[in-house]
Amino acid sequence: MSTFSVNKKNFSDYLYPLVIIVFSFAVNWNFSKFGVFPIDTFLHYDSAYKILNGEYPIRDYWVVSGIFVDFLQALFFKLFGVNWYAYIAHSSFFNMIISITTFYFLIKLKLSVKSAFFYTISFSILAYTISGTPFLDLHATFFSLIAFYLIILVLENPEKKINWFLIVFFYYISFLSKQVPSSYLIIINTIIIFPYLLNNKYYKPITIIFFSGIFFLLLTFFLLKILNTEFNFFYIQYLDYPQNIGLERLNIFNITFEFMFNKYKFILIPLFILSLLKLKKLFTGEIKFYSLEFTIFLIFFCFCLCLIFHQLLTKNQIYIYFLVPLNFAFLHVEIEKLNIKIKPVLIYLIILLVLISTIKYHFRFNETRKFHELENTDISKHADPSVLHKSLKGNLWVSHLYKGSPKIELKILGEIRAEINKKKNKIMLITHYLFLDSITKVKTNSPSRTHTLDGASIPIIKNKYFDYYKNFFRNKLLKDQINQVYFIKIENISTEIFTNFIEKKCYTKSEDNIFIVFTIDIKCLD
Repeated sequence: MSTFSVNKKNFSDYLYPLVIIVFSFAVNWNFSKFGVFPIDTFLHYDSAYKILNGEYPIRDYWVVSGIFVDFLQALFFKLFGVNWYAYIAHSSFFNMIISITTFYFLIKLKLSVKSAFFYTISFSILAYTISGTPFLDLHATFFSLIAFYLIILVLENPEKKINWFLIVFFYYISFLSKQVPSSYLIIINTIIIFPYLLNNKYYKPITIIFFSGIFFLLLTFFLLKILNTEFNFFYIQYLDYPQNIGLERLNIFNITFEFMFNKYKFILIPLFILSLLKLKKLFTGEIKFYSLEFTIFLIFFCFCLCLIFHQLLTKNQIYIYFLVPLNFAFLHVEIEKLNIKIKPVLIYLIILLVLISTIKYHFRFNETRKFHELENTDISKHADPSVLHKSLKGNLWVSHLYKGSPKIELKILGEIRAEINKKKNKIMLITHYLFLDSITKVKTNSPSRTHTLDGASIPIIKNKYFDYYKNFFRNKLLKDQINQVYFIKIENISTEIFTNFIEKKCYTKSEDNIFIVFTIDIKCLD
C-alpha cells in the first residue's frame, strides 16, 4: 500500500493534506453560520469575553464544566477581537486539527493515502461541523481522541517518553473541557494499558504517567492560585457537584438495545464485525490476550463504547457520528489483512456504507442544524444580526424562538440592549442569550454560565449543594452591589432561578413590556 515516503515527496504527499486542511476548516466555517440556539450556540461566547475583562469561571460565576474551552476562546478573542468570526474560527480551526491528525493516524495504520483521505473527509464533515460553534462536549471528546491516537501509536514503541507525557496532557485538557467522557477513558485505559506494560516489562512509561499526573495536579493548584480561585470552589463546582448530575441521570438511565441500534447502527455494525474478527484470532491462537494487537483493539472498543454511553447519558443532541468513518476505517485495516477472494468487494462495500451514512447524517445534522434545534425551522429565512451589533456580523440569524420572524427577534433584542445600556445602577441579567454581556455597555453580572432548573446548570432544591450555591449567589449580589435582577420576558426563564435563593422580604417584583425585574434590598442580604 502507498504511504507517505520519508525521503522523497510526490505531489500527492502535499495535495491530500492541503485539501483536508482547507476543506475541514471551510466546511465547519460554512455551516456554523446558519442559525442559532442561543444557550448552546453562544455557550462559550460571554464566558470568554468575561475572562478578557478579569471575570473568571468558578471564582466569579458558577460553572460545572468547560473552563478550558472558555479560556481557549478568550485567546481567540484576544487575537482576533470579540466577534462572531473569531468565535467560529476557533471551532473551524479545531475541526481542521482533529481532521488532519486523523488523516496521519490512518496513514500510520497502513491505510493507503487515498483511503485515509476518503475516511478523513467523511470524518471532517461529521466531526465539529455537527455543532459548528465551540462546544465543551466536542472539545473534550476530540482531545480524548488525540490522546487515543497517541496511545495506539506509542504502544508500538513504549520507550518514547514524550508521547506518554502528551497522552496525559491531552487527557488533562480534555477533563478541563468536560469531565466526561475523559474520566471514563482514563479509568478504562489505565485498567487495560498498565497490565500490558507490566506483562511486557515496560516500567518507564508507568513512571512517566505517574509523574506527569503529579505535574498536572500541581499545575492545577498553581493556576488556581494565579486566578485567585479557592481550591474548595473548584472541587465543589467542577469535581463533586457534576458527579451528582451524573448519578441522577444514571438512576433514570433506561435504554433498550433496539433504541441503541436504531440510533447508532452505523457505529455498532463495523465495531461488531471487527470484534468478531479479533475474537476469532484470539480463540484460534493467532494473537494472545496481552498482545499488542488485541490490546489496541480493546482500547479502541472501549473508546467507542464510552462515547456511546456518554452520548446516551447526556441530554445533548447526538454528536458522535464521526465514529462512523473512523470505525469503518479500522474495519478496512483489518480486512486488508485477510487472505480472501472477496476482499475487494468488502472494501468497496465499506466505502459505500461510509459514503451513504456520511451523506445521511450531513443532511440530517449539518444542513438542518439539528444539533441547535433548528431542524423544524426554515433557516433560509434568516436575518443579519449586525443590525443588533457589528460584532455579530457573519451569522445568518434565525432561531427556534421566532421561526420565520428573525427580524422581529433581533428588533426585540435591540430594544433589550438599549434598555440595559440605560441602566445606571448595577444589574444582574438572567438570560439564555449568552452574548449580551459582550454587546452592552453595562456589565450583566451573570451568576452562572447557564440558567436552567434541571440540575445541569446550578444545584436545585434538595441537592446537597443547594445551600452552597445560595451563599455563592447572595455573596455575588453583595460583592457586586447588585440593585436589580432582570429576566427577559420572551425567554420564559423560570424566576425561581432568583426566588429560590433570596428571601421574599429582601426584594420587590415588577415588570414592563420587556423585563421581569426584582429590586433588591442589599442590606437585607447581610
